Amino acid sequence: MPTTTLRMFVVLILLLTSVPVLATHQVGGQLEMRAVGNRPGQYRIIVTNYFEAGRRADQQSGGPLGIFRQRDNQQMLTFQVRETGQRENVIYANEFCAELRNLKFVVATFEADLQLDPATYSDPQGYYISYQTRNRNAGIDNLVNPLLTGFTFYLAFPALQQNGLAIPYSSPRFPPINGEYVCVNEPFSFPFGGTDPDGDELRYSMVTPLDQKNTGRTPTTSPGPYPDVVWQPGYGASNAIPGSPALTIDSKTGQLSVTATQLGLFVFAVKVEEYRNGVKLGEVRRDFQFLVVDCPPTTTPNPAIQVMNRPTDLRTVDLCYGDSARVQATLDTSWNYQWRRDGVNLPNANGSTLTVRESGDYTVLVSPKKACSKVGNSQTITVRVVGQEATLGETGHLCATTGTVDLAVTNDTGVVYQWYRNDVLLAGRVSDSVRVEQEGRYRAGLTYTRSGCTVSSNTLSLARSAAVQATLTSTTGINRLCPQDSLPLLAGGGTQYIWERDGQVIAGATTAQYRTPAGGTFILTAIDENGCRGVSTPLVIVPVPPVTVRFDSIPGVCGPDVPAYTLRASPPGGEFDGPGVIDDTFSARSAGVGNHPLTYTVKPAPECAGTVASRVAVVAPIPTIQLPDSLITYRGNTLALAPAYTGNPVTFEWSPPTYLDNPSMATPSAVSIDRDITYTLTVGNETGCTTRDTVHITVYERVWIPDAFSPNSDGLNDVWVLSGIEAFPQATVTVFNRWGEVIYQSDKGYHQPFDGRSGGIDLPTGLYPYTLHTLPDKPVMRGRVVIVR
Repeated sequence: MPTTTLRMFVVLILLLTSVPVLATHQVGGQLEMRAVGNRPGQYRIIVTNYFEAGRRADQQSGGPLGIFRQRDNQQMLTFQVRETGQRENVIYANEFCAELRNLKFVVATFEADLQLDPATYSDPQGYYISYQTRNRNAGIDNLVNPLLTGFTFYLAFPALQQNGLAIPYSSPRFPPINGEYVCVNEPFSFPFGGTDPDGDELRYSMVTPLDQKNTGRTPTTSPGPYPDVVWQPGYGASNAIPGSPALTIDSKTGQLSVTATQLGLFVFAVKVEEYRNGVKLGEVRRDFQFLVVDCPPTTTPNPAIQVMNRPTDLRTVDLCYGDSARVQATLDTSWNYQWRRDGVNLPNANGSTLTVRESGDYTVLVSPKKACSKVGNSQTITVRVVGQEATLGETGHLCATTGTVDLAVTNDTGVVYQWYRNDVLLAGRVSDSVRVEQEGRYRAGLTYTRSGCTVSSNTLSLARSAAVQATLTSTTGINRLCPQDSLPLLAGGGTQYIWERDGQVIAGATTAQYRTPAGGTFILTAIDENGCRGVSTPLVIVPVPPVTVRFDSIPGVCGPDVPAYTLRASPPGGEFDGPGVIDDTFSARSAGVGNHPLTYTVKPAPECAGTVASRVAVVAPIPTIQLPDSLITYRGNTLALAPAYTGNPVTFEWSPPTYLDNPSMATPSAVSIDRDITYTLTVGNETGCTTRDTVHITVYERVWIPDAFSPNSDGLNDVWVLSGIEAFPQATVTVFNRWGEVIYQSDKGYHQPFDGRSGGIDLPTGLYPYTLHTLPDKPVMRGRVVIVR
């Protein structure tokens, strides 16, 4: 496209455009983050895109956007937008200039509905949305290599949940774009301010536009930071369009101003920041392009407009709803006309007259048909349509026998009101609202005294609702309250409830269920969604008296082989339960040995939980004693008696007590035993089960040592037997040959007697010395033993 073609239009490029381009000059656009519905985190992303019209633009479709976390640039989400609505042409004030330069631009809208979880988007540093694409216009004069310079569109938004609560948030909204151009050396202004749906403060500032981060032909979603565009020498954020003054923006209103001193196509960017209570919430970055042209020194048209058939100096016109007026501009066949309402160019409104039916501020822009010069702007005519919002609203409700409804219409000055019920005038009702208590069809008539316009509101039909049927029941179907319990009650017939017991309102009881811990007379008031009330019939809840349960003690038994016995408890009619219980008897044989918990349960009423008394039936084991029949020791020894027991014995009795340190201990000691003795031990457990056992202790005075033995395998005296040595468990025996060498040595206790062999070889007949150590404190016994073969 030639550079001269590009220098005929102001191009507004708003960041956050999400439509992929391929050699299509993307003129501009904007993105909006709009909260929808009542569900926190539900948003509609609306992308408005401007393209140079043509086949390439027709092929543009939705593309990808990304959401990232500010703190660490972590990607949170990617999503696609799709086109909605019909594409429209951008309207120019001077169509001749646009056609001469072949300037045709279209606007397309793309949308995506998102559900963002506020708990996920709760980082205090907030989040941002970005989209990157390529292809600016090659004719841009203040950028280096503009054709290969791309866009990064950017919108930041705050955490959607703060202090555990979802916060309301929507991004700023901006008006439609009008086609304009800048005349060199002439003052120029452009209303770029937006509005914020949440009432947040908007602050505007000039910044450097952002380039794309990736260089591919297909748009991608990548996190920040994003690079700046490269300015030509002498240009910058505060000098994007040279002028006196250069391009500036009002920080509060967003009004752009410049008196350009240089021809060309110039890119710049504006940052729009949102503040709430002095704290920044987010921002939107927007790119612009202004074309500065040399306007011919022709006379600027100065159109005058008036309302036909009205005084020529009338600047404000009141129209009755449904009527119209015709606004006429100075007629000149050499002029182009473009009408505006509230600063926005109206489509197909390019004649010298305009029929108006809507409220607004109307102006007309006029330019020569055959020249590109300054555009003349008319004065403003304000049109006020009277009565178009005469809508009847209602608050309140007519219940079955009570209730009122407040009806109201548009509140305005200079209006006379009349009210009708079933088309019959209600005498004396002349204000903008009325309270009614009857069914019927209601409407209001409005007469505007200044204009004489009469308007009739819509008709509302009011009817009484059916009576609220309050119900109150016990969820169990039984109106008795068991001891130490609560009874759930169920309400019906409303959306809110008032509970009373014995004539007193129960504080905090407002839902359909209430669990009462006490008896009494209950009454329920049910309130439906319209505030209508109904009262239930009384419900009497009777407390069930508690019962006292007694369970007689149960004697313990020794072992399971005993007869079953009868259990006793009161009051009658209850139920016994537990191991070994059969009806009202306890069988130790069935239960087995152990401590068995038994219960006796009596219900105060069939629907109530039983009152329980408990006992333990003890089937005790019969004790057992593991004690050797006999023991051997030596005279004067102290011998520990350590039987093993079963059956949990707790009493011990040794008889006779002779030599014993404690005859009542489980493991006493026989101290300094002097002679043979037999002990009888009797034990018993807690239940009284007993058993007994005996042990005989043989006391040896010394060891008897034979002088000889004959290990000849004849079964007689084949080993050297030392009688009584078993009484000395620590005894050791050593045998030597005639040279004093050890040929045999026993373990303690002489458990393996000497057999006349050494190293597995029979020793020859002869005399062999020996030693015998019985006790550590006793002298060593020495002697000789003869081996006879």
